[in-house]
Amino acid sequence: MRLVLIVCAAVGLAACSAGSTAPSSVSAGTTLSLAGTWSGTLASSNNDTEPITIVVTQSGSDVRGTWQGMSVSWTGNVAGSVDASTFDGQFTFSGTAANGTVCTGTAAVTGPATSSSMTLTSAAGVVGAACPAPLPLAITIDVRRQS
Repeated sequence: MRLVLIVCAAVGLAACSAGSTAPSSVSAGTTLSLAGTWSGTLASSNNDTEPITIVVTQSGSDVRGTWQGMSVSWTGNVAGSVDASTFDGQFTFSGTAANGTVCTGTAAVTGPATSSSMTLTSAAGVVGAACPAPLPLAITIDVRRQS
């Protein structure tokens, strides 16, 4: 009889513990989709704030695209990666100064991203060859999805 009670108690405890499950969580491997057209501003510590447009495509976490300034002639490429909430990448810069010199450089950027907005920063700003126009420093790119 004692053995029957021990077996019943063990089965009862096992049944009770099997019914309790922890809440499921969102997969840590979720990748945010940034593909589309974005518009907003590029601000720097040494230049006027510039309206910009960014067009990106995406394959998995790999993001590629182009961007252009709307009031000055800065243009370039975008390359980087995105996870569930952060973009980390690089913007290339190319523009022609008033004297005809083509100025180029790159800026490493990172920041929070959602399906509708991104705020990317680069403390160093654009690093490149000497240019008669000031290359943007301490950059903040603040954009919203358009499509």
